[in-house]
Amino acid sequence: MSVNVICCGQHPHIGETLTVNYLRENLRGDAAIIVNYYLPDPPETLEIDLVVINRNGVYLLEVKHWMGAITAYPAYWVRRDRGRWGNPISSVEHKARVMHSFLYKNWGDVSAVGLVVLSKGRSAFDDSKDPNAHKVFGLDETLIDALTGRQYVFKPKRLRLPRHDPDRLSRVLVQKCETDIEQWIAGYRALSQQSRGHYIDIQAEDPEFPGRIVRIKQYDVPEIGSQKELEKAVSCFKRDMAALLAAGPHPNLLIPYGFHRDGSSDERYYLVMEWTGGKTLAERIAAGPIPPAEQVRILRKVAGALMHCHEQRVIHRNLTPHAIYLTDDGEVKVGDFDFAKMPAVTLSLSSTGIFPTGGRHLAPEVDLDVHDADERADIYSLGAVWYDMVCCPDADDDPLEVERIAKTQLPGGSRSLLESMLVKGREERRKRLGSMAQVKKRLDKLAKGQA
Repeated sequence: MSVNVICCGQHPHIGETLTVNYLRENLRGDAAIIVNYYLPDPPETLEIDLVVINRNGVYLLEVKHWMGAITAYPAYWVRRDRGRWGNPISSVEHKARVMHSFLYKNWGDVSAVGLVVLSKGRSAFDDSKDPNAHKVFGLDETLIDALTGRQYVFKPKRLRLPRHDPDRLSRVLVQKCETDIEQWIAGYRALSQQSRGHYIDIQAEDPEFPGRIVRIKQYDVPEIGSQKELEKAVSCFKRDMAALLAAGPHPNLLIPYGFHRDGSSDERYYLVMEWTGGKTLAERIAAGPIPPAEQVRILRKVAGALMHCHEQRVIHRNLTPHAIYLTDDGEVKVGDFDFAKMPAVTLSLSSTGIFPTGGRHLAPEVDLDVHDADERADIYSLGAVWYDMVCCPDADDDPLEVERIAKTQLPGGSRSLLESMLVKGREERRKRLGSMAQVKKRLDKLAKGQA
């Protein structure tokens, strides 16, 4: 017996992962499982959480990692405190019909059946009002029986597939997915994606405005134990957008477009924002030395954006070269306010288990106490960004060594300003400039050659 797992999507949500692990351990007989499969069906693209292929045929599993009570009706499901949702049984049955048609044209008359899996279990599921609720399973033996028995096979008298057909069929489906598919995320066509530590960075196209590219940050909430914990975690993940909205528009701040929850899971969320093109300042630093005049130009833009934020009482707290974007037309944008400090927001970052990751860019007082941050924390971080442009450290985790600044070719006025921005210590920070406005003024003088 073997269960071969193939991932078409790079980042399955926690419910899908739990289901795959359960099936891998408990499924009887040879089988293939395809995770996050996308079935092209013009004019739409259908996303299928899990496709299980065995000698019975093909099973499409719609996985819901939903928390709280669920009451099932034929047309919709009601979730406590979450309103009405389309009946996922109807959705997965539609996908099964499309899959059957696709298989019939490309492979033969193969059974295709749609089932729903509640990865948190059926204990809070009231199925009394939906006659099709027998197609809903938890992660238990009834799911295994459904996948290995003949009860749910389309046309039950059909002969079982030859032994090697499930593996061959999975390869055909994956090849079709890889050659034809367009992956859709939060209503946008995904073009590329990259892991950024605590989130996934996705470049996507907006179907409503052909040619407009957006940036999507995908957050996956860590394992949580209650609805209250979930709400706290989601509030933290919304912080990036909330901070940008609180700061208000500025030519050097990223523009937020919207915040969305994944329809299949309470643990996955998407922040959609402006796509800047170009590269991050971190990538520009890695490409080679930046001339002093260009350093000051970039710093003035960033300082102006942060000064605007500070006027609205928004503190970035985690500024790094990775959070500064250089657009194709030469503009500078500041983003990634995931750990920002805002007025009337007292929620602890510890509710997500994630803290600022600035390394040498993180102000020492914030490293000791994440709540101990004022304008001077961002002044330190901006100084550390400048240090990177001047000293070009080999790695993100290299320490900041202020004495290296004196050994550079940095002009005297610039060196004096940079060293004053990097004063360390909770008590000594009063020796830094008192506001970002003062930093911006000094940078303006440097740009004019008056320092």
